[in-house]
Amino acid sequence: MIDKLKKGNFKVVKPLLPGLANHPVINGVIDGNNPGEIFVDNLNHPETAFIWAKNEMFYLCGKVDNQEFNSKLEEYIASLIRVEALPEDDTLNLEIYSNHQWNGSIDSIFTRVPLLKGERVPFVFHKAWFIPNDALEIPEGYELKIINKDLIDWDESHIVKNEITKFWGESLDAFFQKGFGYAVVQGSTIIGTCLSVFVSKNEYEIGINTYDPSHRGKGLATAMARAFIKECLSRSGNPHWTTESFRKDSIAIAKKVGFEQLDHYPVYYLPFDQFVIK
Repeated sequence: MIDKLKKGNFKVVKPLLPGLANHPVINGVIDGNNPGEIFVDNLNHPETAFIWAKNEMFYLCGKVDNQEFNSKLEEYIASLIRVEALPEDDTLNLEIYSNHQWNGSIDSIFTRVPLLKGERVPFVFHKAWFIPNDALEIPEGYELKIINKDLIDWDESHIVKNEITKFWGESLDAFFQKGFGYAVVQGSTIIGTCLSVFVSKNEYEIGINTYDPSHRGKGLATAMARAFIKECLSRSGNPHWTTESFRKDSIAIAKKVGFEQLDHYPVYYLPFDQFVIK
């Protein structure tokens, strides 16, 4: 049996997440700050949960050998979750918590739609490693701006608004109440953004993009990240950074702004347009 929790009841899955009290993505969904859904085997006393942090990640957590739940999950994703995810161009990116025995169960759960396997790279922030006044000049012609309502109104491309609503829902108010971010502008064009994509209490997950590859390698992303972290620390917040192993630029930027790279861990993935049971 798989049921979808009502948003007001998301906290019933907390006992399944030991050691993840500071995880901004999972807890951002549970707290109701960021869009997501949670699917469980029991609405009142779940033993296994499938958490969807929209436009970011899916998490499988709790009891590993829950045969009734596991045997239905693939079909449930294909018939129900896929339908909701496709219009948003979301991808099934799956992490497992907090029992690594899940790794041995993935192949037996996804028997008709085999998932691909990649690697995620986590980081931990060290405040002592961060140099807030490390001068990094933005090249001439670019400007670093805080994301506010004036910038969103000015941005005729709607890039900034779309980036925010992907992770905060259609109302911008929640973002301005609990999140923040920066953008790099060249003339009338948004070149890149760095914003809090998931927030739980004082934990902030960083999402950073330089949209046109021709603007990369100029220090723009590093400048945005440094500005973000300075603001995060001024709010007594803790910044978080996670990326994929093939994103070498992202890994390099994280190391420049006070993050220590930790061991890789597996992620299972498949675009939803390919998640079809035949």
